[in-house]
Amino acid sequence: MNEKRITKWAFIIVIISFLTSTSVSLWSLHIMAQHNQRELSKVLTAQIYDVIAGELSDPIVVSKTMANDSFLIETMRKETELDENEAASQMKKYLAGIQNGLKYEAAFVVSERTRRYYTPDGINKIIDPEHYEYDRWYSKFIESGLEYDLDVDSDEFSQDAWTVFVNGRMKDDSGALLGVCGVGVRMTSSQELFYTLEKNYNVRIRLIDENHLIQVDTDENNIENAYLDEIDLKDLGQNEYRYQKLGNNRIAVTRYIDDLDWYLVVQSDGTNEQSQFLNVILLNIAVFLLIILILLLAIRIIAKRTISLSNASLKDEPTGLYNRRAFEEEKTRLQNKALEKDFVYLIADVNGLKTANDTLGHAAGDELIKGAADILKKCFGKYGTIYRIGGDEFAVMMHIAKDELEQVRKKFEEETASWQGEQVKELAVSCGYADAEEFPSENISELSVIADERMYAAKEAYYLSSGKDRRKH
Repeated sequence: MNEKRITKWAFIIVIISFLTSTSVSLWSLHIMAQHNQRELSKVLTAQIYDVIAGELSDPIVVSKTMANDSFLIETMRKETELDENEAASQMKKYLAGIQNGLKYEAAFVVSERTRRYYTPDGINKIIDPEHYEYDRWYSKFIESGLEYDLDVDSDEFSQDAWTVFVNGRMKDDSGALLGVCGVGVRMTSSQELFYTLEKNYNVRIRLIDENHLIQVDTDENNIENAYLDEIDLKDLGQNEYRYQKLGNNRIAVTRYIDDLDWYLVVQSDGTNEQSQFLNVILLNIAVFLLIILILLLAIRIIAKRTISLSNASLKDEPTGLYNRRAFEEEKTRLQNKALEKDFVYLIADVNGLKTANDTLGHAAGDELIKGAADILKKCFGKYGTIYRIGGDEFAVMMHIAKDELEQVRKKFEEETASWQGEQVKELAVSCGYADAEEFPSENISELSVIADERMYAAKEAYYLSSGKDRRKH
């Protein structure tokens, strides 16, 4: 099996393994996520319920106690008979004792007769539900007919913290309305818990009333402005946890809070499961890429070793050029191919090598061969491949335009003429050229014969012009 087939099958096996492992992991995760999400939502709902009930149970009791306090009822009944300052003084003392003694955020009384808003600091204002939006809570509560209710505020007493006002209805012995009293408690633990759980578990936590109107939300813009109509509140028992599947892969767990007469809703949008899916996919992709990287490195190392061994067998060590074996392989490859118009075959032979070897030693001869190889590479290297095909014989197969070839030939002659070695003072190289444009019907073998003939002709001309004996050189 060759290298390409091995690589192909290795990639196929890796991809199949990746897809299989990812599919199994996602399927298993989906089953576990469905099972765990419902239980997790119930646990979160129970935890939130306990904290809310713990924070509000005492304020509700206090508000109910105030509404039935005989001192407060009597004071409200005789309020108009008292001087305003006297009434304010009595209420100030009474409310300060509750607020400071129980560490509440606020304690208040609103008179139905005078509409005075009493606080531990005295008369805070005269409420006007008809013209002042913030005072409309009063008329809403009175019209509701409830003995007590809760109202969430996040601006009046503290800009950032939730403050829940527990409102209690005050009546005299005949049932006539005297006003509203109560306390304001900062929901510190609940607020921190809401934010923490929403951040850690990617859920939304809200309190809604029986009309689905949002009463408590970490997004203040939703409080008493938005509805959760899709939540099913019908026939929800006091201790019941209702699990409900919503659209877009969302779920909700709802529980009724008796003391508040509100519903606690914990919604999950499925991002936990989606996040886990994404983590599994990313992990599998990381493993897949790691395997691919290792595989590519292994193939590259093997390929490099193969190429290195192959190149070693095709290279001429003294010059760094390709050897005769590489030359013959390339000729065989081109033998039956049509040669491109710009194909040029060059044969080159070093003159005077025998004389240098005989008179100056083989190191001098090697210097001539190395010098010729360097000049050939410098002039023709970027156009094609250079081979050393004999002791002093070189060949070049290249692609070069006719006009450019003339320039390169001239440069080669200049480089050769100016060359000077340490042991040999001059270098002469005879060359023969044959190109496919000049001989379009010839193949590589025929071009090589033509180039050989021209090279030998050039060599004869060199010896005639130099006066040297060719047989001695």
